[in-house]
Amino acid sequence: MNISHEHKIIWWAPERCGTKATAHIFTKLGFEYFTNTNGELKKNLNIDGINYQSHDIDIPDIYKDYKVICSIRNPYDRMLSIFSNFTNAGKNLVYTKDSHENLVTTYDRFIKEMLLYRLSTNEEDLETRPIQKNYLSKYGFKTRIPDLFIKMESLEEDLGKLDFVKNSKIWESGYVQDYLKYNPHVNQRPYKFNTSYSLESAKRVYDYHKRHFIIFDYNPFSFTTKELSNEEKMKFLHDIL
Repeated sequence: MNISHEHKIIWWAPERCGTKATAHIFTKLGFEYFTNTNGELKKNLNIDGINYQSHDIDIPDIYKDYKVICSIRNPYDRMLSIFSNFTNAGKNLVYTKDSHENLVTTYDRFIKEMLLYRLSTNEEDLETRPIQKNYLSKYGFKTRIPDLFIKMESLEEDLGKLDFVKNSKIWESGYVQDYLKYNPHVNQRPYKFNTSYSLESAKRVYDYHKRHFIIFDYNPFSFTTKELSNEEKMKFLHDIL
């Protein structure tokens, strides 16, 4: 759990959503980080200047009146980042037609394996699929919709909408803006997500994350640079794989 008692805010920090950079900023604004271990909250230690934010999605009953803010990212981009994080494919990619096609093919297989059992809610099954359990299934927002979102694509802008950020000394001094401007984890991508999807893999990601696209107002057709016809859009949204 990531929490500020001063501001009465809980921050949900899904992996691969710019949360390391956000934690660096929030630490300077009074946030503390705890890991839930068997129902007991243990404070995360700050080691070598690294802020170990929690990726847990929870709200203890005692803090039910606190606001919830949540870091988010286009699901197509986040899934590709998860793929990059757990594989070597594409990390040192030299762009040629063949190498890019190989990346798309490898990513297709990854998506199919990850989302093959997208409707499963069986905890025993999820225990055998740790990436799906830890990175995907717990972010359904079924018990509570966050009050505010911080999109990775507009990180500086969205942080600036938070009163406790925009009224702080580190915002007024330009520290936050400079930190984000030169942060490679926020600004650099090994490859673009809208050139890495086949129609089938995009459809799987959309079907799994449909609720996210609606709640977060992400474009379901952002997986491609191609201009889709209305017929193609309707087919993508409503056809079943």
